[in-house]
Amino acid sequence: MGHLGLTPQSINQFGSYRARGTNPEEAEKIYRDAHLLEESGAFSIVLEKIPAELSKRITDSVSIPTIGIGAGPYCDGQILVYTDMLGLTIDFNPRFVRRYAHLNDEIKSAVKQYAEDVRNNDFPNLSESY
Repeated sequence: MGHLGLTPQSINQFGSYRARGTNPEEAEKIYRDAHLLEESGAFSIVLEKIPAELSKRITDSVSIPTIGIGAGPYCDGQILVYTDMLGLTIDFNPRFVRRYAHLNDEIKSAVKQYAEDVRNNDFPNLSESY
């Protein structure tokens, strides 16, 4: 599986988490690299944080599936990391993340209640014991 655009494992090389392929030269390189990956035998390509029109151009021109993460609606499939989707992370808010829940607050509340119940000797009680 190939991976083009933002590759967080190479962040030291790129120097930032900015979108990739936003200028014509970089976009063309990503486009060419997609074809090289296909020719090399990749079974699919992850396109991360690139312009939607570039992902459409790539998706329309390769015969293998493209999977987008922050690459717009034109890929063959989509990634949304579950910790982002469920609202477990609160300080990470890129444009491509849609929160379907805000579980961070609920989890903090549950852990706080559990700790309080343990400190007050309310958990476990006899009905929760053998």
